[in-house]
Amino acid sequence: MKKTILVLIAFVCLSSAVQAGQAIRFGVPPWPGVTVKTAVVTEILETLGYKTKQLDVGPAIIYNGMINGEVEVMLAAWVPHHNDLVDPLVKAGKIDRVTANQDDSIASLCVPDYVWDAGVRSFNDLEPNADKFNKTIYNLEAGSGMNTEMERIIDANVAGLKNWEQMGSTLAAMMMEVGSQIKQKKWVVFGCWAPHWMNTIHKIKYLEGVPGTESFVNQSYIYTVVNKDFSKQFPEAYKFLQKFQVSAKTESEWIYSFGYEDIEPEKVARDWIAANLDIVEVWLEGVNQSNGKPAMEIIRSEFKTQK
Repeated sequence: MKKTILVLIAFVCLSSAVQAGQAIRFGVPPWPGVTVKTAVVTEILETLGYKTKQLDVGPAIIYNGMINGEVEVMLAAWVPHHNDLVDPLVKAGKIDRVTANQDDSIASLCVPDYVWDAGVRSFNDLEPNADKFNKTIYNLEAGSGMNTEMERIIDANVAGLKNWEQMGSTLAAMMMEVGSQIKQKKWVVFGCWAPHWMNTIHKIKYLEGVPGTESFVNQSYIYTVVNKDFSKQFPEAYKFLQKFQVSAKTESEWIYSFGYEDIEPEKVARDWIAANLDIVEVWLEGVNQSNGKPAMEIIRSEFKTQK
């Protein structure tokens, strides 16, 4: 019995030593929402005593790093877009798809709320109002996935759009033009997605798709993925990640603060945590510090003065 207790104590000490000595490395693709989302998670983990490190690289490199033991976590496994990369690794037991940290991401064409209120609710409502839109769809630049798919929709005359023109540009230029037209209460239709700051600064509605638009209009899921050893190496952090989930609306607000107002992601994260401790408490239910005390005790102590 005494020997068993000593073994257990040694195991706990070893686990603590591993957590204290090794940083949890996060792969962070260059997307504003993921940048702030990762900042929120790392602020919480560091408050709980973990070391973290953020690696700003693309998804393919991150997945390869997980296989090689060079990356522990990524919060940006998009489904279905990353299925070809993720599914084989999960099936082979090389990574663990923990949970969907966001399940209401969406992409489509959008119109301002006043156009929606006038009856434009789906792709089928565009052609009957072609003159009001000047038969023009604003979208991202040529070569982007959204531009390519919209060009296919137009060429195939889906929803009668064969005589429409697509105006492709950078995101900044597109949003400047769209914002100008919205300010003038003009009818405008454009490529859109959530999460993004466009959903925060403009009152917009997403058009319903029709047969033939499935590759353009879609709902996505964003998963947290970890390497195969993470749950054993960092069990309490793993419990946290199992419950970590945010809405597209919340992430759009983060993106607005970081990507539009140019506030540092760490400040965005800390300010949001301090103002939303009730949500953080749900994430940390059943999660303990290394001393066995509930994780929320130290989180509340650290962030309550910032509220």
